[in-house]
Amino acid sequence: MSPELVTYPTWEEMFGKHPAKSELVDQIRPLDRLHSVWLLARVNILLALGRMHQTEKRTVQLQTYLVNLLIGEDLFQELKKKFGAERLEKRQPFHSLQILTLMKMIAMEGTKNGGMRPDVDMDAAHRLGRCLIMANDFLFTPENLRHIRRERPSMKRKRIALQLQVGSGLEVNNPPTINTSIVRSEMIFGEILREVRCSLDIRSLFQQRSGMALEDYIDHVFGLLMYYITLDVDKLIEDPGLACINLNTVFPETPKELVSKFWDMELGSLDKLEAAQREPSPLKPYHDFIVMRKRPFLEVEAENAIPVHVGFVQEKLESGLFWTIFNSLKTAEERLSLFTDWGHLFEEYVSRMLVQCCAGSGESYSRFPRFSDNGEEAFDGVISSGKYWVVMEYKGGFLNSNAKYAEDEEEFIKDLEKKFGSEKGAGIEQLARKIGAVFAANPRRRRPLVGLDSSEVKIVVPVLIVQESFVSSEVTAPYLVDTFGTLKRKQQLDQSVVYTFPIILDVSEMESLKPYVVGKKLSMVECFMERVRIGASGFLSFRDFLREYLLQRGIARVKDDETFTRFRAIMNRISLRFFKKPFEPQSE
Repeated sequence: MSPELVTYPTWEEMFGKHPAKSELVDQIRPLDRLHSVWLLARVNILLALGRMHQTEKRTVQLQTYLVNLLIGEDLFQELKKKFGAERLEKRQPFHSLQILTLMKMIAMEGTKNGGMRPDVDMDAAHRLGRCLIMANDFLFTPENLRHIRRERPSMKRKRIALQLQVGSGLEVNNPPTINTSIVRSEMIFGEILREVRCSLDIRSLFQQRSGMALEDYIDHVFGLLMYYITLDVDKLIEDPGLACINLNTVFPETPKELVSKFWDMELGSLDKLEAAQREPSPLKPYHDFIVMRKRPFLEVEAENAIPVHVGFVQEKLESGLFWTIFNSLKTAEERLSLFTDWGHLFEEYVSRMLVQCCAGSGESYSRFPRFSDNGEEAFDGVISSGKYWVVMEYKGGFLNSNAKYAEDEEEFIKDLEKKFGSEKGAGIEQLARKIGAVFAANPRRRRPLVGLDSSEVKIVVPVLIVQESFVSSEVTAPYLVDTFGTLKRKQQLDQSVVYTFPIILDVSEMESLKPYVVGKKLSMVECFMERVRIGASGFLSFRDFLREYLLQRGIARVKDDETFTRFRAIMNRISLRFFKKPFEPQSE
């Protein structure tokens, strides 16, 4: 499923005036801080479950339930008058970005003791609902509109501005598919970490700094995710207490000292959330959820906790795990080594996936081919099929927080260019430079690859596979396409070969493609060639393209049985370890 850019009703659309922040604060102040955030966290769990089992019917049912719970009659009539003709699954009153933003404001402005409780008081619930609709107006500013105005001359800059405005919302509202996320983490930090040589002993360092083995930490995250993804929406509505876990009993088979070390890393508080927001920061408050991401569980009463966002728990298996390890390291040298090692682990994961895709397909995949003149690594991978070469680079790095969440175009471009764009060693730069070496116009300057014959190649398709979704976005990708074009023009290339623009996709998009290639429903080279035939202009994610490509060819949905089997095995192991019973997935 393609990432969803949620559209939502705003106060200004209904009443013709953007609410002042003081108006929203006045609505917030009488609300009991703890119980309001607690209720919002429960709503966020419902939304997460709705995303995991998403259908239009489910979305409408869930949004209708929340409207009935949180919206009073007067506001409901205004919503109905303005948006009654729109479909509820397309214009959603409630979504995770809005909820997390309001949580932060309530942590700062709500009544700390004895305020109105929206979990037991209908008037308080309706006040909270008003706050949520008003909060939608604070997710976009007049300054945002100026940055993407039609009259702005640079299309490049408008796209960057748009990415910075919508990127964090896409992250928050669209966590990766949980099955593949869990399997990927198990593979990278299980078999691959054991087999790939790293400059750092990541396991030992993590245990030294956290007091917990990396495998144990990941298993505990798996266990918590398993609890939440198997919750039944209807049962959670009937019994809100199911949203909370008991810190002492949730892992009954784990020694208490180990459980304590885990919660030392994952458990936050409203006081800490409030204090973090009072610190000066260049980040925009409606993008910045770093404190919540770092400690995604909130203690709501003695020994009981709730996740502020299930997606942030899931992130602990991806970017969150990187930053957990990164923050445990003490020296700049260790942190630089982690970036390198993390990249190698990611490269190996992608490479193994492509080996699996190309086996028996008639398309040959070469892992990490080397230049024949000095043995240096050339591309991360090459898929060859007749006159076609797909040359590939894999980048597991992440953009820094200022680049993603400060709405600072210069900072974003600087970090993007450094890690993925034009700077030496960045993904696009490597593709352009190495294509220039292999396909140099002067035959004497060409650098052949060991075991690969490029003499019959007529079309070269560059592909960059990344872990950072900000980079693969259909808004950001055209910027990198332009960067590649500039770098390519500086190369003196063999003009008998066609070099297409680069395809940029994130690892989850590659995982979506995998079952169709493994199942021989399509050719990877033909699929990539169709993508480049469409052209680089316009806004089209690879996931959107793949959906249309399959539809046009009448290819039915193919389940990734191998990944699902691995996922079931992991969840069964975790369930037996922590709960002494087999895994029982929720059925639709």
